[in-house]
Amino acid sequence: MYFEIREIGVVKKRFDKLLSEIEIDNEIMSIPTLQVTIPITLYEYLKGRREFNIVFDQEHSILFQIVNINPNFADGIVDLELQHIFTEWSYRQVPTNKAVKDTTIEKLYQSEDMCYSKDWEVECDSVAKDEIVDYVYSRQTMEEALTKTVEMTQTLWWRIPMMSGGRKVQIGEFGEKKQYTLSVNPQGHRNIQIIEEPQVEIDGSSVVNVATVYSEKSDTGASSMSLREVFNDESLQNDKFPIIIMRTGINNERFYDYSDIPKIAPNTDIEYSVVDTESVAMESGIFIEGTYAFNDLSPFSLEDQPQVVENEGVWNPTDFMQKYMGTVEDVDHTAGSQCVDLWKICNRDIGNPNYNRAIGGDGYAHYIWYNRVSLGYMNYFVEASTPQFGDWVIFGKGGSTPFSHVGMVVTDNGDTLTVFGMNQGQAQANTTNIEKTYVLGYLRVKSELWSGTTTVTTTNGASEISDEDRIKASKVAYDSAVKKLRNARRSLIVSVTCTKIPYDLEVGDRIRLVYPVERLRYSECSRYMKKMLKQDDWWYIKSMTRSIDIDGTETGELSLEKYLRLDREVKEA
Repeated sequence: MYFEIREIGVVKKRFDKLLSEIEIDNEIMSIPTLQVTIPITLYEYLKGRREFNIVFDQEHSILFQIVNINPNFADGIVDLELQHIFTEWSYRQVPTNKAVKDTTIEKLYQSEDMCYSKDWEVECDSVAKDEIVDYVYSRQTMEEALTKTVEMTQTLWWRIPMMSGGRKVQIGEFGEKKQYTLSVNPQGHRNIQIIEEPQVEIDGSSVVNVATVYSEKSDTGASSMSLREVFNDESLQNDKFPIIIMRTGINNERFYDYSDIPKIAPNTDIEYSVVDTESVAMESGIFIEGTYAFNDLSPFSLEDQPQVVENEGVWNPTDFMQKYMGTVEDVDHTAGSQCVDLWKICNRDIGNPNYNRAIGGDGYAHYIWYNRVSLGYMNYFVEASTPQFGDWVIFGKGGSTPFSHVGMVVTDNGDTLTVFGMNQGQAQANTTNIEKTYVLGYLRVKSELWSGTTTVTTTNGASEISDEDRIKASKVAYDSAVKKLRNARRSLIVSVTCTKIPYDLEVGDRIRLVYPVERLRYSECSRYMKKMLKQDDWWYIKSMTRSIDIDGTETGELSLEKYLRLDREVKEA
């Protein structure tokens, strides 16, 4: 075994001694961590962002990022805090409102928008390869986005393969039966020796086995999200997690009613709940209710079909350009012809009675954006995220708009906008190209104020959401609730201290525990749970710690459960 200090993959120093033992912790959907102590003579190699590589043999190594350096010159040591190189995924975010529709997880993580870099290998098992994603990611790090991706499924997880030797993350159902046995027998080729009495921990404090799913995005606040479509189609359900009707006559504080159609299903008077039949059996038939709120599973559509709107409004950007092109306007009689004059004319034309009021602040155009609400502009405009012809763009101070600017969008050229406005290079109204760097935002005349038959694209580029989209969103909510129910089951964890853990064992794998059942003290378990625990000797590896003392002796600690689950999911639910 030896160690390397690296800079962007280049070895800066190689050595073979540490001043502390090694304890590498790992868990499903968690970043392995480690703390080590090295001699102060190596401090000079730690400048800048560094990596720490542990090489066990030619086939097995593990790469860390050095996240904290604490030198102690008096004692001649440096303490290092390390996290697996996967911590890189927290450095970058996915694009804002990254919409993914009918895309497999395998294809999704071939995208540079979702995977940190091409240096990373994202390995999917057969289940993950076929899983379809329908979701809009926003303001999430790539690590958070990966966690959300698997949380929306019933059975998938991600993990870091400990000894993969570099940048690899795996997505899958896991549970592979590795042909190893944990027993008190001597260490052997396929036997891992138990060297201390196993410890048993039973926790039923956070049990939920009947879950009502709620949406935080509705006109009634936290309104019950309908699972009716999944309820009516049993093929969408897991047999062990059926949907039942818990109550009728909910939402009775409302004096109005909605029709029973998918578009407004969250407001029907029926409350649907998901039941974890395994957990009910573990709890001796007792139902324990809970709720799970989802505020980011709204259905969406990616079809970019413009909407054709017929109305009797007055706003027509083509007519506006033709009328004022080449003219010099001074509607507010202040400081001559300025860019804000054309903006005020637009407001006058669409019926704003206060079109000529002062915009406040220092009087420059950027205060149109800053004061858009207080000045009443939002009674006539909506904010747009993607510019289109006829929108008004407000620039801040900087670049080619040193005093800020406002104008009407003619075309979006990518890095620049073609803008129709005044006081942009000449007094007369004209068109010019301006870089987007200092754009503060876009304001779009409300659709009902447009004249004639007008083609209008919605602000997010999406068409009307279909019933099919809503049904898919309901299924995602169901799958997410199933996973949370699994995580909320009564837990029985067996912790085992053992000899060296084979390098091909990973968290999420299954291993045989051969140990006298009566010595594990299952007295607090229900009869059903005792039966389940005794039916076979295969256990999931929930977490593991690989320990290596200064002399090179390796030992391990394994936490075993009958189900793959995460304690922290229960606490976050």
